[in-house]
Amino acid sequence: KLQFLYFIDTKMLQLVSLCVMGLTPPPAVPASFTADVLSITTKPASGSKYTALETMLYDKENVRLARISTTNTTHAPPSWSGTGKDLYVQATIALNTTTFFQLDSRNYVAMQESTFPDAFAWVPFSTYMGNTTVNGVPVSEYYLSIPGTGHYYYYCTSAGTPVRTFVNTTAGGLPGVPVTITLVEETYTNLVRSVNSTYFTSFNTTAAYHPPVCPQVPKPSLVTLDVYIFHPRDNVTISNQNVADILGDTSFVCSDAISNHTAADHYDVVSWYKVEMLPVWGQYQFCNGYPGQCLGENKFYVGRELPFGMTQGGGQCDEEELKQVGTWYSMPEDAECKEGQVPGDGSCTWRVVQRMKTIDAVGCLFKELGMLSSCQMEVPPFQQTSQLFHGAFTASVGQGGCPAIDP
Repeated sequence: KLQFLYFIDTKMLQLVSLCVMGLTPPPAVPASFTADVLSITTKPASGSKYTALETMLYDKENVRLARISTTNTTHAPPSWSGTGKDLYVQATIALNTTTFFQLDSRNYVAMQESTFPDAFAWVPFSTYMGNTTVNGVPVSEYYLSIPGTGHYYYYCTSAGTPVRTFVNTTAGGLPGVPVTITLVEETYTNLVRSVNSTYFTSFNTTAAYHPPVCPQVPKPSLVTLDVYIFHPRDNVTISNQNVADILGDTSFVCSDAISNHTAADHYDVVSWYKVEMLPVWGQYQFCNGYPGQCLGENKFYVGRELPFGMTQGGGQCDEEELKQVGTWYSMPEDAECKEGQVPGDGSCTWRVVQRMKTIDAVGCLFKELGMLSSCQMEVPPFQQTSQLFHGAFTASVGQGGCPAIDP
């Protein structure tokens, strides 16, 4: 019989036992190993399914964990195929209690926790259920149920080598909060009981806390740029949001519409702004929600990257590639000029000159002007579609333009 009290962080599956009695010896996860991991995440309610092939470096002895994946992006121009520019290299790296996120050599602070985010913390409290096979490999099965939270399964060989985990978690259920079920199955192959310490020791934490800016000329002149944002009608702001030039926003709008995310994201209008900026380009922040919450420690300079962060460094300082496929900007709230302030005076780096026009995305842009069909027929960087998109703001109604609306 097992009796225990616990708390669990549903994000990282951390379990702390306060009292354990009469437990059959649990499986011991290797203290240090490297393995290829096939991870499949499913949300039954929405039917969404995400598959990733990663390399895991698990080093509990030194309180370190990394998960690294390399994938081909569908957002790159065909001319980039096979050049390496069409690859995403992403990593989640935990060093003690701090978790970092790395995208194509750019480092971000993801979260600060009270304990090491050990994905296997629950395994020692699981119960032996018997023997079975996974992909033809004889394994022992262990199981843990946490009422109201989820079901956890661990499969390992007689030598203690992990082969598979399966986690069924439940979140929500409070008044007004729907229940969300998430299934995560991970299969481990090519496992060796060691890690390459150089990967951890070479990780640049300073670049995460103090992101670099692009090289600049002394006293750069201010620039006024046209930027666009796809957004919910009742949220009209670009502060702590991501915006783009016409080519960059075409890539975003096309991707969102083709993947049928527009309704779920509550995007129904597009706005065009003129913004005055200090052209000192910082690391791009990933901003979501209203009001916006941004990932990244660059809180003073306008951030810049290629659409979807393609290529090493995300194109932050690569003028030619930005011209070729478009530019995304992040607009830090702390850097927005207040009344009486001017970009570059030391207090701020950007200000809205004017919101030029807001148009209906679904009815006019997608349906009447046919932008959705144009997106589906073209490949990145959507040059022809970007001309249609630009005309929706600048052409007369009935001649390729959409009427202005009050958001």
